[in-house]
Amino acid sequence: MKHSLALLLLASLIGSVFYQSARAALAEQCSVGFLDDNKLIANGDLNKQPVQQAKPATTHEQKHAMFSNNSEIQQRKMTLTANELQLTQRRLDQNKTPLCTITATGNVNYASNEIKLHGTKAWFNLNNKDIDVNHGYYYMVGRPGRGDAAAMKRRGNRYTILENGSFTSCIKGDNSWSLVSSEFIHDKHWQCAKIWNARFKIGKVPVFYSPYLQIPVGDKRRSGLMIPHAKYGSHHGLEFSTPYYLNLAPNYDATITPKYLSKRGIQMQTELRYLTIWGKGLFEFDWLPKERFYRSDNASDDHRRNRWLLHWHHNGVQDKVWRLNVDYTKVSDYNYFDDLDSKYGSTTDGYAIQKFSLGYTKENLDAALSYKQFQLFDKSSAAYNAAPQLDLTYYKHDLGPFNLKVFSQAAKFTNLNQYYPESYRLHIEPTLNLPITNSWGKLSTETKLMATHYYQENIDDYNKNISTGRHLKGVINRVLPQFKTDGSLVFERNMNYAPKYMQTLEMRLQYLYVPYRYQNDIGVYDSTILQTNYYGMFSDRTYSGLDRISSANQLMNSFTTRIYDAQYAERLNASVSKIYYFSPPSTGDITSTWNNIGSWVWAGDSSWRISNQWGVRGNLQYESCLNRFTLGHAVLEYKCNNNRILQLNYRYVSKQYLEKLCSGISHNGYTQGISQVGVIGIWPLVKRLSIVGAYYHDHNTNQPTNQLISLQYNNCCWAINMNYERKITGWNTTNSASNYDNKVSFKIELRGLNSNSGLVKNQMLISGMLPNPISEM
Repeated sequence: MKHSLALLLLASLIGSVFYQSARAALAEQCSVGFLDDNKLIANGDLNKQPVQQAKPATTHEQKHAMFSNNSEIQQRKMTLTANELQLTQRRLDQNKTPLCTITATGNVNYASNEIKLHGTKAWFNLNNKDIDVNHGYYYMVGRPGRGDAAAMKRRGNRYTILENGSFTSCIKGDNSWSLVSSEFIHDKHWQCAKIWNARFKIGKVPVFYSPYLQIPVGDKRRSGLMIPHAKYGSHHGLEFSTPYYLNLAPNYDATITPKYLSKRGIQMQTELRYLTIWGKGLFEFDWLPKERFYRSDNASDDHRRNRWLLHWHHNGVQDKVWRLNVDYTKVSDYNYFDDLDSKYGSTTDGYAIQKFSLGYTKENLDAALSYKQFQLFDKSSAAYNAAPQLDLTYYKHDLGPFNLKVFSQAAKFTNLNQYYPESYRLHIEPTLNLPITNSWGKLSTETKLMATHYYQENIDDYNKNISTGRHLKGVINRVLPQFKTDGSLVFERNMNYAPKYMQTLEMRLQYLYVPYRYQNDIGVYDSTILQTNYYGMFSDRTYSGLDRISSANQLMNSFTTRIYDAQYAERLNASVSKIYYFSPPSTGDITSTWNNIGSWVWAGDSSWRISNQWGVRGNLQYESCLNRFTLGHAVLEYKCNNNRILQLNYRYVSKQYLEKLCSGISHNGYTQGISQVGVIGIWPLVKRLSIVGAYYHDHNTNQPTNQLISLQYNNCCWAINMNYERKITGWNTTNSASNYDNKVSFKIELRGLNSNSGLVKNQMLISGMLPNPISEM
């Protein structure tokens, strides 16, 4: 592990510095005729004029010019100064361009927009841009990097060579770390670095040696080591991984990652990426043999189980009309996503999805044939596979003033449980829409007919089970019409008390009608109730899928006002929406009886940028049938800059709303609803030390849910990151206690790899722990 860590530091160093290596080029070829290039300016005392020396007939023509007293040469973006400069032109052949060189001696200084060199003696070839500088040191321009060498060489625009040289990104006087080698060659064309006798030093102490290294550098794909990762957690123990990148072909590459888990073993993660005429995709195969700490009772110390994950993802388009999509994941056991980290599944899913889809799109037509199944380890689960499913959609947008859309679907649903019913489902849904639009408003009137046919099999045993509450029929035909009209108006005005500000008022009104049909004799194959919130209040569906289409006789309206400043940036947004139910939405199903006649739902959403530093955002929902507030979220933020952000958060979900959406919840963490307050922030403590923290506490269970603290120290050439995270990963089924995972990570970074604590912020944004700033929403 020490060897791998040292190799990481070396690879990070080379990759961060020589990715944009300095291009120290003096000039283009000088033109025929000595000093005839008008881009070359020489200043200083001319001690010797160009002369033509007497030579035998076989000797080539040679000319010289000598400058002294701190002479200077400028050409384009480069400057060369020295105590003495000698310009030489030799004509090697009458038919070839003369060879033009410069020899500089005494306090040689070369500067360009990319590098500065200093040495005792230097030689420059103006024809091919070769450079030799002896016994000197160098500085990078525009990025950290400096060092010294017995010889610094540049060969054309391709090779950079250091002989007996060193490199560090620390400022002058700070030698916290350095890389020393007998020879270093950077190949700009192949973007790789070859190093002989490499010694990595911390201070003056060598900590790593390798007789030879070849490391990929830059954007060009080259096989080689990538940045290792290390952390410690109570769930896995010490984790350490060292990815290795393989450039297999122009359209294929792979990453092999050995991952050490001290509590479980050594896991091999292999990812293969490809690009073909059918699109791009990747294969992932993770293998953990003889896992030491498997939570299943079926695996003992004497019979440790091999654990694995197989994933295939593909997206592609062929001939602009064909689409091929694959999302296939399969794992070795039920607890895989609980025990092992993977970006291809999560603990909340509890299963792996396997989906294949082939689509065809042409003018006015869209078709897709798909196959979707779930890898289930609990055969009592009611999850259904759509194997296969065909979707056809026809569009016609110029049918007079109307738009026509016809959606149809044919699907077969199967289940692993032999006691659950299976079904064939045919559905057709023609929709006719009349849109009317102008600059200040729009009106859309729509009518559709939803016709569905079910042929259900294996229903006898299911109907005998009275706990299901359903009695299925073999053949069902369901026909439902739908009518919807939706109109909106937009007004705007300049504010009298703030002439530079503009206010808008947006009003929307929608009426939806769907008659009631009894549907408790239809199985639930792909439907689940959708969440009702501010953003989904104008949806015409209560359920996903087609098995449940709820009746509707309801009116939705909303009011929104916005205020914009002189730069047209939104400073205030306030919206309120309401649904009024003239009759309770219902399907006759046992899970759809929660609304009463005359009930209504209020929802509001608002944001206010009080100043450039302060902002507030929140939303709230109230349902009269539950007689309480059901959803809520509020954020108060102070943002001075990207490195100084503080947020106070509160999120709320009522117990009754959770029961309405997710019947059968048994975990103690959710049975009382959700009422969590959180504080998160990013703040520099001192000049080079920053802290990132997050803490969420659930009031109902009186326990923390997420905790994170990160300290990062930066100076000019290195950084240290220390992180501690504690979060709930599940609940103990015996006593309903929460299970926590504690993770500690420690990382050392060389300057240029990551420059500031914004890295921690970005990681938190990706993970969802830190919401986006209000100013960016």
